[in-house]
Amino acid sequence: MNVHAQNNDTKTLPSALAIGMALLSYILFTAGDTLAKWLQGGYHASQIILTINIVGFIIMAGIALNMRGARHAFKSKKWPLLLVRGAIGATSTLLVFYALKHLPLADFYGIVFMNPIWVALISFFLLKEKIPSSRWIAIFIGFLGVLVIAGSEFKNLNLGYIAAVGVSIFGASAALLARHIGGDEPVTNFGLATHAVMIAVNAPLAIDKFIMPTLPDLGLMVLYGSTTAIAMMFISTVFSRAHSVSQIAPLQYTQMVWGMLFGWLIFHHVPSEKAVMGGILVVSAGLYVMQSLRRGRLMNR
Repeated sequence: MNVHAQNNDTKTLPSALAIGMALLSYILFTAGDTLAKWLQGGYHASQIILTINIVGFIIMAGIALNMRGARHAFKSKKWPLLLVRGAIGATSTLLVFYALKHLPLADFYGIVFMNPIWVALISFFLLKEKIPSSRWIAIFIGFLGVLVIAGSEFKNLNLGYIAAVGVSIFGASAALLARHIGGDEPVTNFGLATHAVMIAVNAPLAIDKFIMPTLPDLGLMVLYGSTTAIAMMFISTVFSRAHSVSQIAPLQYTQMVWGMLFGWLIFHHVPSEKAVMGGILVVSAGLYVMQSLRRGRLMNR
């Protein structure tokens, strides 16, 4: 679920470096999701979210101060919109934690990767963007993939799958809002706003549900917050400086592979046939919709 602000004043990254940074970012994001699933075995989600966002805020503030100096580090004329996006991100994060607690990583990623499909639908209903018949077919295939992954779990009201759908919807909304905010906004402001909202939202419940973490678990929380902040900066830099977004955006789907691998190695979740088949349908549909949107105004470079 990531903001990619553009900065025309920055130099273009070599393609190999941009691809490498993007791949590393997506590995770190998947590692963070894995840590979220692991840590929920002993701590309330709000405590984990609070800790990792305090770490992320400190790192992001340090980067902002280093990049722009104390006088300009936190300047913006768009803080209200940034905070609205932060609220969307906070809601999405809560849904991520709930979904990860109840779903295997493979199932989670198979559903979350519907982001491009939701971008297309939101653009159709709110922005009056025309959707050609081929894109409607891809959207239908994407929803079919989700039904294959979840199957009867929707009928049984497994809220983990519903939460995963919510994650993809909020992720798409945050992406569109980031585009509306514009590429002239420093990338650190997006992170600072999101971290600030998450800290404010989760602090009361985290204090109420607080459990003193063991030193290893505290280390994992700090590692989680650090890797997520670094990944956000890397991917934001890549999308702002890459020569071609079309080379980078599809790499997000490598998280499906890492999710299956980490799920198998750490949680002993062997991906089910329905997760693999449904994931293939969702990824294929998402890639087509992404390419279709890129030809239009929503995802143009």
